[in-house]
Amino acid sequence: MEKLVVAGPKRLARALLAELQKAGVVHIDPLRPDELGEYRLSPTEEAELRRWEALVTQAEQSLGVAGLPVGPGKQAFGGSLEEAEAILKPVAERALVLGKERALLEEELQTIELFGKAAERLAEMVQGLDQSRWLAVLPFLVAKLEELEPVRAALQQGLSDRFVLEAEPLDNQVLAVLVVRREELEAARSALSRLGLAELRFPGVYGGLPLAQAAARMRERAKLAPEELLGIREEVGRLAREYREALVAIWTRAKDEVARYKAASDLAAGQYGIALMGWVPQKAKGRVEEALARLRGQIVYAFEPVDEHHEGHQVPVTLENPAWAKPFELLHGFLNTPRYGSYDPTLMIAAFFPFFFGMVVGDIGIALLFGLLAYWLGSLAKARKNLVIGFLGANFSPEVVGSLSKVLWWMTGWAVVWGFIYGEAFGTFLEKLKILPGGGTIFYDPNHGGQGLIPMTINRLDFEQTATFLMLASIAFGVFQVLYAFVIRMQQGLKHGHMSHFWEGLGYFAGCIALIAFAYNYLTQANSSFLTVLLVVGILVFLVSAILARMPLMIAELPSKGGQILSYIRIYAVGVAGALLASLANQVGFSMAERMGFLGGVLGFVVGLIILLAVVIITTLGHVLQPIRLLWIEFGTNFGFYDESGRPYRPFRSVRAEESVG
Repeated sequence: MEKLVVAGPKRLARALLAELQKAGVVHIDPLRPDELGEYRLSPTEEAELRRWEALVTQAEQSLGVAGLPVGPGKQAFGGSLEEAEAILKPVAERALVLGKERALLEEELQTIELFGKAAERLAEMVQGLDQSRWLAVLPFLVAKLEELEPVRAALQQGLSDRFVLEAEPLDNQVLAVLVVRREELEAARSALSRLGLAELRFPGVYGGLPLAQAAARMRERAKLAPEELLGIREEVGRLAREYREALVAIWTRAKDEVARYKAASDLAAGQYGIALMGWVPQKAKGRVEEALARLRGQIVYAFEPVDEHHEGHQVPVTLENPAWAKPFELLHGFLNTPRYGSYDPTLMIAAFFPFFFGMVVGDIGIALLFGLLAYWLGSLAKARKNLVIGFLGANFSPEVVGSLSKVLWWMTGWAVVWGFIYGEAFGTFLEKLKILPGGGTIFYDPNHGGQGLIPMTINRLDFEQTATFLMLASIAFGVFQVLYAFVIRMQQGLKHGHMSHFWEGLGYFAGCIALIAFAYNYLTQANSSFLTVLLVVGILVFLVSAILARMPLMIAELPSKGGQILSYIRIYAVGVAGALLASLANQVGFSMAERMGFLGGVLGFVVGLIILLAVVIITTLGHVLQPIRLLWIEFGTNFGFYDESGRPYRPFRSVRAEESVG
């Protein structure tokens, strides 16, 4: 990343921003030197900004009425502001009218669907009493006829015998009508309110009509309104076909114009000149120079190298990762953006998260379920549709959904690989299902005298044979990642001149080596002199580093660092717990088949499937979260990922460029 500084005459401010917007690679920062003030829009420019913003709003509203997505088109509108307004105004006005008419008709049809039957029944029950000068009618709904008894008792207490209460069943409810003297209407309403009941009122125009007229109007409108709505929708469809390109082109142009006007506030300005500061990736310098060349002789500009030590907190960050690892930026981007010049954990997450997930799940059948989810998300992304999860209030863009799909494919692949290693497909289903000649199974354990097609490399349910190996393998990953995190801590400390971070990393590295040497010597009773020397040297280096880092609390925290290494055992523990539950589902199903024959086989399959689905639902969240938390917590905290935050790289570009990049 390099710093860009541009200066030129004030009259070229918008032309300069237009060229930089076309280049689409400059992250513009507000420039506020003591000698210059903030660039302020003139009254004419402010008026133009408001007009362009109005065009954006009108275009979005029109596209919404037409049922078209809001987004940039291939071409932006090339005419003037006045021409854009002349084209859009009649279209927007027509779309607004059609939208209101459609909404009113849809609301009316919904009202008729909800209240039509009730209106008909009420009209028959009251026989015009609601139009009486002396009587008032109160319709209401209850769930059961039995609920009317407390109503009748309350009315009897308050109105004596001066009321009539009738009821008829209506679908899954009971429609009740209360008739009282008009002067006692409020007393009747109060009695119903105390029982948690409210008067049934029809919405809209039907609320002010007598019941007979409301029922008649609903019957009539139920025939006419659908035809009217169909006509409105046809008109909306015609509007969409005729003006789609114009609406999208004007929206694209208006969004870019608004962005340029607003970006002008980041400029510094004097009486006659302006200055701009931004950041440009080194590989994109050519595009900036090409854009600024069109203003050659009228502006001056310069690129300056970034001082990571003093300017690192200011420099925006663009992560450089290979295409296969790029989607995994999603898994840490919402937590923190690495500071410029610091370590980017994307590659570590991309390499180990799906691997750990596969080691935990280790089931071909469950992996296929994740594969189906990945395929569905990929289809959404290709169709440019958002993923909406209503109960979470989440709405993910097609770009995010596409990245999720790619991450899930990696997770699926490793789960399949480990499934073959463990010999698991929906638990022990293919180990128990004897479908090969001679009673053979698809997967079999050669250590237990089984026979079949594919031998299990590691039977993780055979605790005596494999538990120790899998636990040690899990801990080995913890040793590597935690120690590597301390190496990164040392390297970053030296790079940025933060020697306390260097000594902290070195101290914890040496201390953990000492703990590992002690644990191995103690647990294996090896009494190795080499390990003893390693223990002593590690402790000495740790103590010296704690003193030089001026962090005496490192002594108290060292055991927790060792605990972080041990926490990697959850890769084994969480996985084997899920495998046991899946095995239980198969045991239930197959035992029913053995005892009850064919009928038991069918019933056992259904019961086992239900238990297995419950197991998958219960364990999936843990299977995903446990591997990633090892990378977020045990690895990320130890190299200082959360110590400092960076700023995401947000280049000033056209909305068309934003769409293509996404």
